[in-house]
This record gives sequence, C-alpha cells and structure tokens, in this order.
Amino acid sequence: MTRLIFHLDMDQFFAAVELRHHPHLRGKPVIIGGSPSGRGIVTTCTYEARRFGVRSGMPASDAIRLCPQAIFVRPNGDKYIDVSRRIFALLREFTDRVEPVSVDEAYMDMTDVVWKEHGVEALAMKIKQRIKEREEITATIGAGANRLVAKVASGMQKPDGFTYLPPERVAAVFQNMPVGDLYGVGRVTQRTLEAFGIRTAGQLAAFPVEVLRRRMGKFGEELVRIARGEGDDTVAMPHEHAQERSMGHEHTFGQNYSDEAILLGRLNLLCEKVARRLRAAGLAGKVVNVKIRYKGFETVLHGHKLKQYVQHEMYIYPVVEKLFHESYRAGEPVRLIGVHLAGLMSTEEILQQELFAPPDTPSLLGDACDSIKQRFGEDAIGFASGTFLNGSRTRSQKKTFNPFFTNLLRA
Repeated sequence: MTRLIFHLDMDQFFAAVELRHHPHLRGKPVIIGGSPSGRGIVTTCTYEARRFGVRSGMPASDAIRLCPQAIFVRPNGDKYIDVSRRIFALLREFTDRVEPVSVDEAYMDMTDVVWKEHGVEALAMKIKQRIKEREEITATIGAGANRLVAKVASGMQKPDGFTYLPPERVAAVFQNMPVGDLYGVGRVTQRTLEAFGIRTAGQLAAFPVEVLRRRMGKFGEELVRIARGEGDDTVAMPHEHAQERSMGHEHTFGQNYSDEAILLGRLNLLCEKVARRLRAAGLAGKVVNVKIRYKGFETVLHGHKLKQYVQHEMYIYPVVEKLFHESYRAGEPVRLIGVHLAGLMSTEEILQQELFAPPDTPSLLGDACDSIKQRFGEDAIGFASGTFLNGSRTRSQKKTFNPFFTNLLRA
C-alpha cells in the first residue's frame, strides 16, 4: 500500500514568532541571533534579510556587512518552544502519527486520514489554515509516498506553499535535480560523484550501483536509492521513537574568561537549562560531562558516571563543579564551556526498575521554577550563583559564589 507522508516546515519560524509579537517589524530585514559586535551567530532571519544573502549559521558580523539596515532580535528559546508545542498539539488533531524532527519541522503519516477530506491538497490546506488562524504564522507542506519525497516537495514552494509529488511524478522531478541538492550529498561527495560524470539525480539514479559500491561502499548504494526517490515511509509515534542518548548546553563567551567564579556561574546556568530540558522530556541522566574550550581552541572533556540517575540542577551542579576543578587549568582564558548529561533513561522506566526515586523537594522546586520561567521568561528565577556570575553582565565580576552546591556534593 502506498503511504501518504506530509513534511511540514514552519516558514522562518523564530522570526515569524517574533514578528507576531512585534508587528512593527513586518516587512523589514530582521535577524534572530547574537550581537554583530561580538561572536553572535544568525539563528534565522526574515525573507527580507535573506534577499541580501543573510543565512542561518552565518556570523552576525558577516550578516551586518551584507545587510547594514538589518534589525537584530535576540533569540527567545522558551517563546519558540511554547509555540512549537501548540503547533504539534494542533497537528495531532489530524493524526497521532506526528514525528517532530526539530522545533519547527515534522513528518505526518496521513495515509489513514486523507479519505476524510477532499483529496491531499484539501487536507494540507486545512492544516495550514488552522495553524495560521491559531498562531498567525505560515507553514509549507510537502507530500509524497515517503519521507524523502515529502521533504523534497516541501522545499519546492516556500514560503506558505504546498507541493504533492505522487509516485508517478517522482522520476521526472528528480531527473534534472542537481546532485548537490540531494539529501546526504555534501561538497566532498559531490566532487566524488562529479568525477564519475554524475551531475544530476537522474544520472545518479541510472549509474551502475556496483561501481559506486566499490568506490563508496554501502553509502554508494544509498545514494542511488535517494536519487531514485526511494526512502523510509515510517513516521514514529513518541513512544516508538528512539530515546535521546545525551542532552547538553554550551556557551561561547563574548570575550575569553579565566575568572573561575564567572566560569562556574555560567556552568550553573547551563545546568539549569539542561535540567529543565530533562524534566520536560521526562528523562534523567547518569553520566555528567563538562566541556572546556580554551582560547586556542584546545578542548577538554571530563566526565563522571553517577550511582543514580539525576534530573535536577541541585544534583547535577555539584558534580559539574567538581569536574570543573579537576580539569580546568587555573588562569587560562576560556572561550567556550558546556554541560552534557548522557546515559539517559525515562523517569518512568527508572521508577519501574526501582533504581531511583526522585527526592520530593528538588522535584517540586524544579517544577515550580519551570512554571515561573514558562510564564515570565528564562531570567525570571534562578540560583544566585548562576544569575549573578555568568560572564554576561558587568556586575558578574563580583565574587559572591554560593558554596551550597559543593556542600550538597559532599553530603
């Protein structure tokens, strides 16, 4: 049975959310990202900014040179996640087969749903209209018999578009597609394929598989399948999806720091962010890692496996502090610092195995802090050492580090 897969991609999502909150910015080149005077990166931008060549992932300093009139807006992750959750809930009103692949992108299996509507396009338009009515932002949908074709289709008419590629149209559409546009083909692979005289997906689809296999192994076979529009048609439900194996946050300082109080303050904030994500995902971790990147880009990773799973910053931070002191070369300027938790398991599984019973107080405290941040923003509440010592404010130079966390580790 041929399946019907939708790939839904929100248009300029972060920028669209900001424009909804700041309508006076509509029609202007807006860049969501860090400051162009520092080491900021472009997270995303409006289509007006893209016309000047601004792209996601570009250094903000390059973006401002391309588009001097651009208006920079700092990213607000909580705001985007809130909208994203509402949109995914909306998508599940149509089918429970929704698989998010990022905060603004998802696959939907509509095979058993399309019969209720007047065709594929009518169903897609209904989804797009409902998102626009509720969230005032637009989405583009691509439809096909598998994820690969649906993804290609969604990229054909953006923004606010819809494209359906039924199986009988796939070969014609892929025939003249530049091979560099195919999923999985980077610059190195493209050069390898061009050495064989392969410049389009159609040429790759007709190329002898054995030749590519000898040169590129199984990846060569996979590339031919991609060029033929063959792909996975599975859309996993949440409980079927592979569980995240690790979770972490990193921070690049606007200037290098060697003050341990500032570095620990930032680590404290990163612990809060990681812990909040763990709780939101219903996960806990058993391996804590600290990452330190020095001025010369030398990177040090140091980790420790715990005796029990943790999901609260009150338990994560003491370990992080200990790892930091064990690995940091005192006085050396640090460019980037990060916290990662690995060995993740769902709290439901942990409780079933009776390996871990989350203490009540930190759990309630964490839930309360999460609720406050959810309502009033990321900076509304936090531990003092993280709030005042993180390298982001002038007042952070003041040394007021709270030893509470160290005592907790020793307890």
